[in-house]
Amino acid sequence: MPVTSSSLVLQLSGVRTRAGRAGSLDDLSLGVEPGQVVAVVGGAGSTLFDTVCGFERPEAGEITWRGSALRPRPHRLTTLGGLARTLQGVGLYGGLTVLENVLVGAAGVPPVAAVPAGRHGGMGVALLGGAQLRLRGEELRRLARDVLTRLGAGDHLDAELAAVPVSLHLRVVLARALLVAPELLVLDDPTAGLEAGEAAALAELLRPEPGSDRAVLVTTGDTEFAALAADRVVSLGG
Repeated sequence: MPVTSSSLVLQLSGVRTRAGRAGSLDDLSLGVEPGQVVAVVGGAGSTLFDTVCGFERPEAGEITWRGSALRPRPHRLTTLGGLARTLQGVGLYGGLTVLENVLVGAAGVPPVAAVPAGRHGGMGVALLGGAQLRLRGEELRRLARDVLTRLGAGDHLDAELAAVPVSLHLRVVLARALLVAPELLVLDDPTAGLEAGEAAALAELLRPEPGSDRAVLVTTGDTEFAALAADRVVSLGG
């Protein structure tokens, strides 16, 4: 049965951009179906991420979200409903533990200080948009602990984020995004800094559960990870 534009979670049609930070998009058409993981490899992958999130404006073409025109603006993506993404340069919360930084995605932004000056937020936080999070209490904590452990942060669950190596911040970002089970999860180079075993665990975690409509769009330079994680691998130049 052919996939129609209205049944796609995300569709790009004839999108063209300038060079961007990692190559240009030239008449790109790409669709992401419910329950599907699409990995984009190649020099222009990060430009695709920037375009979907609204940091890069296309010169031509159209982006649709569930069949409706999408004109993404970074600060308004949380109003879409069901979108999570990783984003560089946004602070995590140094006054919270590693586990609490993941759980905060279920409860909103806490009234605590972000990562102190001089400490970097790694890939930043996952921005969460209207995802339906049905888990609560101990079940939610158990899931968060499991995801963090599988991503290699299990020994630091109760440590304050400001006290753990910056290299672990990416694990927190990824665990937070995975925890809310959004309709669409958009990741940019998520294996940077991960060990091979952690990248393999992430590939497994990205796979939607049976019956789930969650879609994933991931840009990566790691072709082995792309092959492990994705139903479909798209190669882009740049």
